[in-house]
Amino acid sequence: MRSSQTKRVLALFTLPIAASILLAACATPADTSDDRGSSSSRDDEEEEEESSAPERGEIAEPGTTVGVDEWLSYPFTGTDDQEAVISARLLSVEEATAEERAVLDENFGEDIADYDIYLVRYEQEKESGDSVEFDSDYSFFDVVDADGERVQSVTLIGWDGCKSNSFDDEFDANGGTLAQCAIGAVPSGEDAPAGLAYSGGYGDDNPYDYIDGEPLLFLKK
Repeated sequence: MRSSQTKRVLALFTLPIAASILLAACATPADTSDDRGSSSSRDDEEEEEESSAPERGEIAEPGTTVGVDEWLSYPFTGTDDQEAVISARLLSVEEATAEERAVLDENFGEDIADYDIYLVRYEQEKESGDSVEFDSDYSFFDVVDADGERVQSVTLIGWDGCKSNSFDDEFDANGGTLAQCAIGAVPSGEDAPAGLAYSGGYGDDNPYDYIDGEPLLFLKK
């Protein structure tokens, strides 16, 4: 069951940077005569497990889970009903450095004093479809734990250290890669976030919705 915790805005700074924090959450010895065959079989099984994700460009089924550097493709419906296919992949989940933490502390102060902060970086590429320039879907990517449950999220608008970007011309028309970043917060000492969940776009029929569907999961294993 997905978490349904309500997110609330604790801080907002409009100039020069807008910022907000959203608080959501014994073995038998093997027969050595068949070691080679057994090893090959295990390798085949592991390879099959690792390649369980759909081919890039093929629409991923709701609830599909992949690891770091594995692409998943999904349909995107824009604010003007444009339709396109977009792919995304998780790159890294890293705790904020001292310098990054200092920027966040300056903007949020005591609101994040008891939290460990993590930056989750990912990439997107457009596969096909209508023009989606100036549109975006980064608001549908949530930082999650290893069970796919949403953790507290932090938004710092205009910060180059962790940017959320709209689709630009290079992404839309020329096959460019768009770098994205999301910020997650967990109570100090708790397990780090594991990655991201994608919960769908603006279309009425959304198979990746938290309530009526299952998000796509990009998890660091």
